[in-house]
Amino acid sequence: MLTNIGTFFLLLLFIFESNLYSTVDTKNSIIVNSNQFKLYKNNETQSLKLPTKKGDYATASIFGDKSELDWSKKFNVVEFGGIDDEHITYQLLKRKKVLKIPYRIAYDWMPAFYYYINGGNSNFVKWLYKNKTQRTLNPNGPYLHCDENHYNWCKDYYYNLGNNNVFRHKINNLLNNIKNRGFNGLFFDWASGGYILQNEYKSIFNYYKKLNPHKNYFKIIGNFYKKLKKLNILVITNQAFRKDNFLLPFVDYDMTESYITTDKNIKKKIQILGKGWVENIPITNYYPIHSNSHSLKDSLHFINLLTAYKRKYKKYGFKNFIYMNYLAPEYRKIYKALPLYKMVKPKNGIYFSYAMAKLTNNFVYAEVPYNRKLEKDDVYFYNLGLPLGKNYIKLNAIKGYVRFYKNGFVLVSNAYKKDVYLKVISSYLPKNRFIYDAYDHTWLKSYKNSIIIKLHFQKNTFSKKSLPIGRVFIYVK
Repeated sequence: MLTNIGTFFLLLLFIFESNLYSTVDTKNSIIVNSNQFKLYKNNETQSLKLPTKKGDYATASIFGDKSELDWSKKFNVVEFGGIDDEHITYQLLKRKKVLKIPYRIAYDWMPAFYYYINGGNSNFVKWLYKNKTQRTLNPNGPYLHCDENHYNWCKDYYYNLGNNNVFRHKINNLLNNIKNRGFNGLFFDWASGGYILQNEYKSIFNYYKKLNPHKNYFKIIGNFYKKLKKLNILVITNQAFRKDNFLLPFVDYDMTESYITTDKNIKKKIQILGKGWVENIPITNYYPIHSNSHSLKDSLHFINLLTAYKRKYKKYGFKNFIYMNYLAPEYRKIYKALPLYKMVKPKNGIYFSYAMAKLTNNFVYAEVPYNRKLEKDDVYFYNLGLPLGKNYIKLNAIKGYVRFYKNGFVLVSNAYKKDVYLKVISSYLPKNRFIYDAYDHTWLKSYKNSIIIKLHFQKNTFSKKSLPIGRVFIYVK
């Protein structure tokens, strides 16, 4: 989760943000009376068919149950597990019937590897360890990651990718594992390599410079991704935009985490059905950027910055950003007089996460770490089609934003205490069309390039504060 930003990012935001979204001076929205809102019944809409497609991106465990794997098969790109996991094989993926997923992605820790103290290391790790003074950047420590996490079974060593043999062996090891395990793409964690500039890694960086006095560390990482792309491996990185000029030209997708939502724990003693009494419970944080965030603008600052990067590097083959968000379950009280709650799907958070990311046409997925079964929703399979206009539009009737697509539109809003009946006006809206409200599963109708929608704002179960919302509307012919 991001809690602060540096001077560099602030400067970039100042340069890019002002022209990234469209602010329309003419009326694009009006708050109206509830009696102007109209729903259409099933007998008028039951034969209509919604435009659908496969989902863009998801995560799943290849060792998950049937429902988890069936869910994964609905997506085009799925991350399944670690590239070094010897329990994952091509035969396993075939048996699980996931080989038809277009892109099966494996996780890799880009800058480093674990050396198992008690043995069981792969031949590649043994090769690295044999000449660790030249092949790693911390042959005698520090082992910061293992120590920080209290892993008493490992030492973490950092690749000397400036060594041509290490560079070549690392590529070959990945290729062999990809072939043997049935993958065709890689997700790289710690992908920017920016860790090496942190103060606690100073000795590691100094050793790198001693071994490679004339080689830029980040340029080497860029060449590493470039080589993999040339070998037709789908390359997904985690926050490579932090070293954008070195890396983004050579990757397919870059991931952000927790820029729209994240989960956090609060102290509250309640009883959860199937869990018993708990004193710390996860809830969803809808304003994750700063500790004092209370507006969507904080997330939009970064969405705008990443949109600028996407436009800049598109010509090099960079495809899109993946917004990974984290949600807590919602809690539904079972008995009015007792503190007994049932965990249910965080639908409000799923739609908010999706709609915020779709303001700039990004890939998006939201995990519910506490219970992965609760993250499933059909919102990922509606086919919005191509985006219309240069960017999203700021609504003038509420503190919200809208983005129009060929087959529908998404809308997000800051929290309001009461229901809002909003008339949205745009030349992008089709005339006299039935429109499906995907969140409420209701049917509306447009009229003369306008539509009246109802925005109901859910409240946090415990604080009773209203939550921001995201909504998705789909056109049918």
